[in-house]
Amino acid sequence: MHPDKGLLQPWELLHNLHRGSSDVDWCEGNYVVSSFIAEFVNTLSNILFLVVPPLLIFLFQNYAKSVQKKDIFIIWVLLIAVGLSSAYFHATLSFAGQMLDELAILWLICAGFAIWMPSRFLPVGLHRRAFKMGMLAITITGTILACIRPVVNAFALMTFGIPITVMLVVEMRRCKNDKIYRLGIRTVILFGSAVFCWLNDRLMCEVWLKVCFP
Repeated sequence: MHPDKGLLQPWELLHNLHRGSSDVDWCEGNYVVSSFIAEFVNTLSNILFLVVPPLLIFLFQNYAKSVQKKDIFIIWVLLIAVGLSSAYFHATLSFAGQMLDELAILWLICAGFAIWMPSRFLPVGLHRRAFKMGMLAITITGTILACIRPVVNAFALMTFGIPITVMLVVEMRRCKNDKIYRLGIRTVILFGSAVFCWLNDRLMCEVWLKVCFP
């Protein structure tokens, strides 16, 4: 990445575009399938982010009209940005790709907070528009801090999962619709599985490689 493995220096921007300039290297073998793509499976898996969101943009037209929330399309666009950034990162393992990937996720999470945070969780007297502006300010600040101290990005992003999960559980307990409740259960399970896989990849890679899994 860069000499002190923490601070991003402006004069190192060109180096950060180079393949392998990121300190992050996932458990998948590099350049095994293709000499042009570092992590082939991780790169290819992002195809879902490029196929599903455009479909959702079409399917959620009526939803956006009925609830007057056209900003939901921002979520789908950001999901596409996450897919493109993640594919670029896993294909090159460049520091620039890592930053784009993590920042795209940061913007996606903050946009989700701004749009879907239940009104009853907002401070008394704070309008939704003001909350959205506040979230935008937090997102921009987080982007700047991420560039200054990128080494903590991944762990900082993971901490967002805590309040999101807590709010989801609280809302599920109030929900009377069985379909929505089951959707919430599946969401929690999927998120827990994702965190488990992430931790295993980061902390147990050598163990899994020794037993040839996966």
